[in-house]
Amino acid sequence: MQQDTAAGGARPALSGREAAVYFLIAAVLDVATGLRSAPGVLQGDLLNPDTYMRLVRLRDIVRLGEPLHVVLRDGSGGGTVLHWSHFLDSMLLLLAAPLRLLLGPDTALHGAALAIGPIGVGLLGVGAAWAMAPLADRGWRWTAPVLAAMAPPIVAYGLPGVAHHHVPLGLAAVMLAGYAGRLAVGDLAAGWGLGAWASAGIWLSPESMPLILMAFGGTGLAWMLSPRGMGIGSGIAAAGSVFVALTACTFAVDPPLPGYGAVEITRLSVVFVVLAAVACAVGWWLWSLDRAPLAPLPRALLGSAVGVGLVLLWIALFPVILRGTGGLNDATEINAMFAQIQEMRPVASISQGIVFLLDGVFAALLLVWLAVSRRSWLWAYAALCVGLALVLGLLHVRFTTYGAVAGAACLPVALTECSRRLAHRAPGLQMLVRVGLLAVVMLSTRADAMPALFGAATPAERRSSVASAECPMRDVTALLAPYAGEVVLSDVNDVPELLYRTEVHTVGSLYLNVGGFMRLRAAWRTGPSESAPDAVLATRATLVLACPHAARSMLVADLPPDTLLDRLGRHEVPSWLQPVASDSGSGYTLYRIIQSTRP
Repeated sequence: MQQDTAAGGARPALSGREAAVYFLIAAVLDVATGLRSAPGVLQGDLLNPDTYMRLVRLRDIVRLGEPLHVVLRDGSGGGTVLHWSHFLDSMLLLLAAPLRLLLGPDTALHGAALAIGPIGVGLLGVGAAWAMAPLADRGWRWTAPVLAAMAPPIVAYGLPGVAHHHVPLGLAAVMLAGYAGRLAVGDLAAGWGLGAWASAGIWLSPESMPLILMAFGGTGLAWMLSPRGMGIGSGIAAAGSVFVALTACTFAVDPPLPGYGAVEITRLSVVFVVLAAVACAVGWWLWSLDRAPLAPLPRALLGSAVGVGLVLLWIALFPVILRGTGGLNDATEINAMFAQIQEMRPVASISQGIVFLLDGVFAALLLVWLAVSRRSWLWAYAALCVGLALVLGLLHVRFTTYGAVAGAACLPVALTECSRRLAHRAPGLQMLVRVGLLAVVMLSTRADAMPALFGAATPAERRSSVASAECPMRDVTALLAPYAGEVVLSDVNDVPELLYRTEVHTVGSLYLNVGGFMRLRAAWRTGPSESAPDAVLATRATLVLACPHAARSMLVADLPPDTLLDRLGRHEVPSWLQPVASDSGSGYTLYRIIQSTRP
């Protein structure tokens, strides 16, 4: 990086003025993209089921005055543990605090949910420009926040009305990369930033673990390739020390519900405190080797052997890491639940590939070109990391955010390189190349493609999404007001908003209370019967909420169309259900289970 800067002229880091302008560019573009949904969110809607669920838990936290891990009214009133640490919750509460001076607590939380998306995208735009600033001319850095605010995998998680950890994780990813790159070329003070962002990322979500390992792995590779006198080991030691210190502090105030010793891989737990300790130990080991009179090859072998060995020891201590969430639950049940979640599915078509992967592919190709043209192992490693992020995105749509972030950070570098290499060419050719490059990268930002992240991948699912829009949950508030505290069997996709808008209890949801979800699924899949089926009684529901849909739900798509969900969609009401309320505007009907026998 230092050689590149010398060759291309001095390119200082971002100034405060640049950072402010880039923040405004990204935040304003994000708000403009969300104007289509503005009327709804200003009236109280939110745009993402996770946001509804998070605010339900936050409301209970505010009312009870203590941190909670559980959504109390899900799971047939038994509660559902949300596997999220409380970092994003804390940010929402901070944003809501000044609003509470003018508004009620619930309205203030809603306002915070509207603001946190644009703020996150604005900060991500600044981070993307900063990460590669030493390689990009100032005249092209503005393209990073523009692409960050328009790439569908980013902005769909950052619109006003979406309070999700993916945009902050994207910011953590680009900051990790920026600090690791600076440390790799000898900026030892960058180690402090690397450690701090690693701790922030792991507190936000363990999904950041691969990104943290990549960042520390890159600094380790730089240490192996650098001469002993460069002192990169001291920077890695500083990064590891900050990482473990901050992670231990956050773990102390935000442990898992079962306690400090619980092995959980879906939130901050002892698993990741030990990972931070491993990073710290490796850093200090490399620091000690920098002070030992060793030849380059023994030094590299000793450093890499201990580093790899400690990571393998960490995996041996917590083998559940390799099995993922499937190792915590029955694989069949967890797969049945994840099949209902669009963002958990793989990229399934060429059009989806363009929308979700194009920017990451562009970044990977640029990094490969930098690796070849500069004969650099570090650039090759960076290309490999982006390639791995693309594979993760190919398998799960929600991970495509990281490839898109890489694309945003790399765009000003690509334009800078084009300008430098075409400086002696005709102006028309220079413009053609730049416009062509921008056109290719911005191809994924088509306005009609963005809903695909939370929408449907197949025509049948797309029809189902339209049908859902014909049953607005906003109208069920008055419908269900007299039934507060009763357990309601509903469409699983309605559960987060149902909990947010009413005081009823729900049977199950698409979170890691797999038992509750499986009971809900079994109830809706029951066939015709003269009395309430055992699967319905097992939910402990006293009420059933249904709304006709034009297409079949994926809960029952593999069965003949005579399930309870299908029959209620056709207004074929079984004898053991009695209509008690309906709303002609939304299409919802509420039924009471009149079977008297209870388990």
